[in-house]
Amino acid sequence: MLALLITLSCWTGIAQPGGGLQISVTPDTRMTGRSNHREVLMRIQVVRGAETLEAELNSLTINLQGTEAGDVRILEVLSTGDSPKAKDIGPRSLYQESTTYDPAPAPRSRSLQTVLVHDLDATLAKDVHILLHYRLTTDTSYLWITADITDTAQEGNRIVLTLKDLRTDKEIYPIDITSEREILLRRKVLYQPGDFDSQFFRIPALITAKDGSLVAACDRRKYSNADLPEDIDIILNRSTDGGRFWSGPQFLAVGRGKGQGFGDCALTHTRDEGGLIAVYPGGVGFWQSRPDEPLRIYCRRSTDNGASWSPAEDITHYLYGPDCVDSVRRQWWGAFCASGNGLLTSTGRILFVAAVREGEAWSANDYVLYSDNNGETWQCSQRACKGGDEAKVVELRDGRILMSIRHNGERWFNISDDGGVTWHDTVFAGKGINAPACNGDIIRYDREDGTSVLLHSLPTGNERKDVKVIISYDEGKTWPAGKVIVTYNSAYSSLCILPDGTIGMYVEEDPYGSDHYEMVFYNFSLDWLGLHAH
Repeated sequence: MLALLITLSCWTGIAQPGGGLQISVTPDTRMTGRSNHREVLMRIQVVRGAETLEAELNSLTINLQGTEAGDVRILEVLSTGDSPKAKDIGPRSLYQESTTYDPAPAPRSRSLQTVLVHDLDATLAKDVHILLHYRLTTDTSYLWITADITDTAQEGNRIVLTLKDLRTDKEIYPIDITSEREILLRRKVLYQPGDFDSQFFRIPALITAKDGSLVAACDRRKYSNADLPEDIDIILNRSTDGGRFWSGPQFLAVGRGKGQGFGDCALTHTRDEGGLIAVYPGGVGFWQSRPDEPLRIYCRRSTDNGASWSPAEDITHYLYGPDCVDSVRRQWWGAFCASGNGLLTSTGRILFVAAVREGEAWSANDYVLYSDNNGETWQCSQRACKGGDEAKVVELRDGRILMSIRHNGERWFNISDDGGVTWHDTVFAGKGINAPACNGDIIRYDREDGTSVLLHSLPTGNERKDVKVIISYDEGKTWPAGKVIVTYNSAYSSLCILPDGTIGMYVEEDPYGSDHYEMVFYNFSLDWLGLHAH
């Protein structure tokens, strides 16, 4: 569960049937990030009783002990009337380019009180009474306590708010519930259900372009959360300021109906100045694909760091399908490349891992689709794994390629000594990996002292939840350090390294357990993640 739901019914004297207010408080315990506007700390649900139809909420009492004075600049109490939806509080200020604070609430919300934090006691340790004078005009009303996080908030600090009580003109309702949100460098929700006429978003891919801008891709699954052949678009967003603000959606591929959609975008660099390449499937779907009607594989290129893209090119025949020159691969049933990061090696080779159905059975094997001429033509490796699934590759310090493979109940690894063409036998993943069957990401982080570590993002345990980023100091043999980033339902993720040396993660998360994912960008430092001298 994301948050603890606590219901209180408190009155002075003897409670009469149907009398009093019923108050439910839901604290938000997710991470937050610098510069965030109207971050929810608590939702308060107030239900009127028969004897409180004329009740007015006069004030509430809070305490901010545990919060550093320089981390919050504004506290605000808002009402959304009878709407329980957080998105009705107001816009997330995600796509605007102005950093000016706009106090105007969204049409569904009403600002009851705004408090500048510097007006509070400097120690933030005393109880503070906030006046409301809010008349309850509906049977159920929702109030929200929100905070604006400063641009200089300290990574790892926490916004701690305790709601002590809620007061009407006649009664005091003791509550004493605490919300605690840890501060990261950034946490931005790029998409949530209902944005841009879509209830469903999935499948993150994230990369730092050569000019330092961030490019994030995901599926806009308009009518269903299911995979292809559903009607799916691939959308991109760019950020030129480290993830604080993002461009509006740019459509990399537009679905035209069931069986004519696109999804599962993978991104990597090319050797071009400002070069990026996107590879993605489209059409009939992986499990519906047949040798004579295969799931297609497409690529598009950018030479301006993701601002614009070349027309789509169908590269299916390089891997399989009726036009493939290889007679064996011509009979394969289906294939697609795993979403997230591909790989540009130190030798200039481009690699994407393809999950392949070699026959009609519902199982997949892993191969590498690679190019030695900057994506002009492609070749297929020998089989890397039998019985695998979505997989990612990373180049080790000595030039070998490590593949991390999704598999039911465990993670598999494999090694290539020749740039991904031939592969050893698969082995169980290194000590410290405990993950379900799920796509993740693996990248190399080169440190200033000449050493490097591997970073791997995956859910934790046997379910798709608690996505973590873990660290290996020994080329993937063990994974002794790292942290859980998303402490609730969460699945696919993608990683990148920003120009300032911090880490970016784009992840799908479902805080309410509704199977409707939000697409969220995180930014944090290696020190916060738990790097130690090694």
